[in-house]
Amino acid sequence: LDQTQEICHVVTIKPDQHVFRGETVTLRCDIDGEGVTSWQYSWYKNGSANAFSELQEHTFSPVTESDAGKYSCYGAEREGSCISNISDAVTLIVSEQHTSFTCDIYGEGVTSWQYSWYKDGSNCVFSELQEHTFSPVTESDAGKYFCYGRGGSQTSNISDAVTLKVSDIPKPTLTVQPQSSLFTGDSVTLRCEVDQSRDGWEFFWSKNSNTASTEAAIKTIDSVKVSDGGEYRCRARREGHYTDYSEPVTVTISGKGHSIGIMVFILFVKCEPKSSQLKEPKT
Repeated sequence: LDQTQEICHVVTIKPDQHVFRGETVTLRCDIDGEGVTSWQYSWYKNGSANAFSELQEHTFSPVTESDAGKYSCYGAEREGSCISNISDAVTLIVSEQHTSFTCDIYGEGVTSWQYSWYKDGSNCVFSELQEHTFSPVTESDAGKYFCYGRGGSQTSNISDAVTLKVSDIPKPTLTVQPQSSLFTGDSVTLRCEVDQSRDGWEFFWSKNSNTASTEAAIKTIDSVKVSDGGEYRCRARREGHYTDYSEPVTVTISGKGHSIGIMVFILFVKCEPKSSQLKEPKT
């Protein structure tokens, strides 16, 4: 008979429950069952009875709007009778990358304005909203934008230009110094660099797919242990937007070798037969 236990589940979403389309998202199911060391996992979405994944960690890369939903996990002991309850659901929200422009006009005695938006010096109005939103924002939306207003008999001057730049999601470069193959006790420095001129980046380090808390762009381990070895990646965040993950770098830690000297003494022994002299009997 199957034995159902009240078992603690921890379901996590990395890097966050609210992400943008095109990013990488990982769902992880951790089950704390006393005495059980090997679980078979099942993932369910939006209450469906059909499991869509049997991995402890399931990754969406890149994530799309269709991946949004409520996720639960469940575990059964491999070659055993223990099964877990289904976990509480966690919600994954996937949004488009978007940006908004707002035109504010201050005119004495005017309470209602009619707005006009222009792009790159064109005479053609592309929007008459006070706040215009690009969702999703694309490379073709890049350019210089101006707004203008008319209220009753008053008209405003055309605004100064605001420049919108649209670029691909950056991907950090991860380097390791002095080298990726080390001995215990050595020092190693991992450096995560984003090819962007602006400051304000937060950095996240991942080791063997486990994401750590926010850290600096440079990660130094002064005296490495064997347990420090593994596959490292990094990513960055600024103003709520994440970069892609860097390419992985594998750090290998070996124990320091010990030389053993062996001295061999060889003793040569020369054995010679002992000669005996026989005396002739007296007559």
